[in-house]
Amino acid sequence: MKTHQSTALTCLALMIASLILAFSSCKKSPETIGNDLISDSDYIGVFHTDTVEIECHSYFDSVSTKNTSYALLGSMKDPVFGTSEAGFYSQFRLSLAGQSFGVNPVLDSLVLQLSVANYYGDTTVFQTAHVYQLTDSLSREASYYNHSSVEYDVVDHANSYQFRPRPRTSMNVVGTDTVRHAIIRIPLSAVLGEYLMNLDSVDYIQPDYFKNSFKGLFVTCEPVSQPGAITSINITDNTNTLLQLYYHNAATPDKPMRYDYYVTSSEVYFNHIDHDYTQGSAEFVDQLINDNADAGKQTVYLQTMGGVRTYIYMPNLEHWADSLEGSYIVVNEAKLVLPVAESSADSVFRLPSKFVLLGFNSDSTTYLLPDYYEGDNYFGGTYISSEQAVVFRISEYLQSMISKKKENYGISFGINGAGYNAYRMIVNGPETLQDNKMRVEVTYSIVSE
Repeated sequence: MKTHQSTALTCLALMIASLILAFSSCKKSPETIGNDLISDSDYIGVFHTDTVEIECHSYFDSVSTKNTSYALLGSMKDPVFGTSEAGFYSQFRLSLAGQSFGVNPVLDSLVLQLSVANYYGDTTVFQTAHVYQLTDSLSREASYYNHSSVEYDVVDHANSYQFRPRPRTSMNVVGTDTVRHAIIRIPLSAVLGEYLMNLDSVDYIQPDYFKNSFKGLFVTCEPVSQPGAITSINITDNTNTLLQLYYHNAATPDKPMRYDYYVTSSEVYFNHIDHDYTQGSAEFVDQLINDNADAGKQTVYLQTMGGVRTYIYMPNLEHWADSLEGSYIVVNEAKLVLPVAESSADSVFRLPSKFVLLGFNSDSTTYLLPDYYEGDNYFGGTYISSEQAVVFRISEYLQSMISKKKENYGISFGINGAGYNAYRMIVNGPETLQDNKMRVEVTYSIVSE
């Protein structure tokens, strides 16, 4: 028994000694772990910095808005960004080929019904809608951007109809029907309704003939004097987005009928946005309109709808290793931290959640950063509320700049879905007076060749 007890005590002592040694080893800093495993000539130094020099400023953007996820409609007045008006151009498709309105058809009404998908801004403010008939055709081969336009007739078939988006109203009674979705209904003129009803019968047999005779509509809203809102329209929702023609035959007035026109992904449509930035804040106007790039040291701006993006440049990355004779730099991790300015928090203009970061080529075209291909969980690009910032990992990008494998022309920071979302955000610059500054946090090693 004594022998067994002595053996057990010896084992216990060895275990305690091992644990003490392990905990003692864990106290080493990251800079010294493993140093005893390599020779002095192969020493690896691990360093950290968050003082990388950054130059940045905001600039006006242009985006493709052709056949995007949503159409945009409405106007909003922003105390920082000025006034924006959003509308869309669109073709329409026959819901049923071979339609005949019968003998002596009588128009009852024509209504443009739009399916509400989302909104941005103050939806309690009335919007004034205008609907124009296109006189020029939309082309599937053409490119359309936020500033593009197509010829249209000056007659307003909506007659300046006023509405509020009501995006949370999911039950709407329309005649004898109940629409279980948030919608906007814009009554249109009898002139346009009768035009559609009196088209040649061939136009209702061949869809292409119809699109040639009825080229489509331009739907927009006039500027508001209050905050207002931009509404996202699910334009290809064929259940709820419809151009509805109500009619009856003279011989059977008690038998109302309806014919629908709608939009699919096969039709051409695009968003058109007008911005009046002169109504923005003095700081915004100074940086964007007066082209004062130095103002970006304090604050930069982001806005969708072909609005504003931010240029970020880190000079001298390619010179980091110039003084290291016989050694080179390995980037272990690099994070670009983009803090949201306190002035950006607003109950009306809520913060976006997803962002994009692209590299610039020499010709000002852009490319996806190599870190992007590591996936969202690694790359980042979402707003982190606990840090009040957007964070991207750009380790591979920085490595390519430092090792001179790619030319450094800077990067572009923007909000995701710029062609079909309505968002804005204000970001702290690298020299802001606020505590949370734009910065690049880099952990790197110096390795001997």
